[in-house]
Amino acid sequence: MEFMSNIGGGLQADRPSLFELIAQDKMRELLEPALRYVLAVYAQRYPRYLIRIVNRYEEFYAILMFFVERHYLREYGASFAENFYGLKRVRAPRTVKVAKVNIDDESVAASVNTAAALNASVPGSNKLRNRDIYKSLLFLIGLPYVKCKLDEYYEKVSGGEAARLFGDEFTQEEEDLTGQPLSKKAKAMTIKLFKKGYPYLNAAYQIAILVHYIGYLYNKTPFYSPWLRLIGIEVKRMSAADYREIIQKSKSAPRRTSNSLIESVQNKVLGLLSGSLDFLKVLLPMSIFFFKFLEWWYQSDYYKKSSNTGDSAEVPPPERVKPHKDGLPLPREPNVCPICVKALTNPTALSSGYVYCYPCAYKYVEDHGRCPVTLIHCRTEDLRKIYSDAEL
Repeated sequence: MEFMSNIGGGLQADRPSLFELIAQDKMRELLEPALRYVLAVYAQRYPRYLIRIVNRYEEFYAILMFFVERHYLREYGASFAENFYGLKRVRAPRTVKVAKVNIDDESVAASVNTAAALNASVPGSNKLRNRDIYKSLLFLIGLPYVKCKLDEYYEKVSGGEAARLFGDEFTQEEEDLTGQPLSKKAKAMTIKLFKKGYPYLNAAYQIAILVHYIGYLYNKTPFYSPWLRLIGIEVKRMSAADYREIIQKSKSAPRRTSNSLIESVQNKVLGLLSGSLDFLKVLLPMSIFFFKFLEWWYQSDYYKKSSNTGDSAEVPPPERVKPHKDGLPLPREPNVCPICVKALTNPTALSSGYVYCYPCAYKYVEDHGRCPVTLIHCRTEDLRKIYSDAEL
């Protein structure tokens, strides 16, 4: 991890390539849907304990990553993904500006530049301070959380994917505000401006990132992200001295002694949490390897041959999911949609096993994220088309 190829990194050994930086960004982005999927699976088995976490997943994930990222920023000077790729965060050196330097004063300017370079080369002078850590947490966790909420709200007020698929049928109609109070008119005008302006704001957000990518690739800027430029932090490769410092720090860490039982338990809990957070560096690559191995195994000929040997018993059908007491009632006729209470058109089944009209099911799942009859968690990707004999 210490000596990765510096494709496009220039002559600076500690300057990571753009591909390494994008890879660690993508790794951080993949953690969120992976954890969401695991929680959704177990929430179906233990809804009493996990359904509230699934319903407020964005807040849960932000709080969880706050403690993880703060630990890694304090201990290793990098986020979790950056530390996994052997990177670190340092404070950008401040440029010293000398106003009105004459030709005869070149020696003065050279001495000022030399002093600035020596100050930047002092060991530990560019390490993250507490305020740098919290600035990093703001853009590592706060900014993605706010953008996620803005994206969700825009999908809601604009009609979402259903409006793009089925047209104006699922677009929210503008209310007649004649005679309404001023507060309601202001709210409606704000929503209208948000619907029109947010796509441009999102485009500017993506363009700013792309411009910094290109500038970093051609060595025009030391910041690959506009947010790092804003807080004055650069991302560098960890050197051998950094690894030796981390090892020495872990060996020379003083053991906390306590006289009371409460302090002793508290120290043990803190040590266990710190060790578990550090173990994520080992657990993550092991889990990726394990799942990739399972994916290869179930797609390989070895699994097919082993599964076809011998008389295999017939697998019984899964147990039927019972309707929830707070869900929609089932109609008496089997060919009637429980949502619109009309004859099924384009019948579609959810993962709960119940059948609805495709537009009704799509709109309901997109708005509520659950089956309308059983109230179990569902996604729009879970919709399955049902073909009759006539269509075949």
